[in-house]
Formats: sequence, structure tokens, C-alpha cells
Amino acid sequence: MKKFLLVFGLIVLITPFIAWAQAGDTATMIICRVLNVARQIVAAVGFGIVVILIIIGGIRYMTAGGDESKTADARKGIQNALIGLVIVVSAMFLIGLAQSLVQQVSIGALFNPLSNPCIVYDIEVEW
Repeated sequence: MKKFLLVFGLIVLITPFIAWAQAGDTATMIICRVLNVARQIVAAVGFGIVVILIIIGGIRYMTAGGDESKTADARKGIQNALIGLVIVVSAMFLIGLAQSLVQQVSIGALFNPLSNPCIVYDIEVEW
């Protein structure tokens, strides 16, 4: 555990210097981009799995044919899928919370409180 904390502490200390080496990007912007990607992955994979599990549970429920054990298994599967939905929504909320904390703690927010480094504008205009 002590080695893990030591390595984690070194990574936390080194990350801003690596991030500052990027051309034009601050550490806050890079962290926000990573969190945006994490949020998109959690949303896509999590919601996809939940939808598939609910569909499978519904099909199992419809094809149970009145058998009590099969209907109970199908209901349990749907309940587990809904619990998974709550977990996915909670994970997305926590990622959003982490983004807002990163934004509030950033150095740029001290000098310009209206700046939002977590909003990335990737708009390209071609003339």
C-alpha cells in the first residue's frame, strides 16, 4: 500500500509538468478532456449493456409461459439491469463532479473566474 501511495503521489506531481509540455494545452484542459472521454465511454458502454440486458430480460419474461421460476429469473434480470442503470448514471454524475472540481481548482480560474477550461471548442471553419 505504501508503494502504491508513493507511485500515485509521484504521478500526481509529474502530471502537470507533462501536461504543460503539450503545445497550448494546460493541465486542466487535458484532465477535462480525459474526463470527457471517460464520460463518453461510460455512457456508451453502460447504457448499451443496460438496454441489452433489459431486452433480454423482457424476452425471457415473455417466453416464460407461466412458469414461476422462469418469470422470477426474468424479473430478477430486469431488476439487476435497472440497478446497473443507477450505477451508470451515478458514475456519470461523479465524473461531472470531478470535472467541476478540476475547473474550480485550476490556476486559470483564480485569474479569470468566468473561464471554463472543461469546455473544449473543436469547431473548424473552412472558407
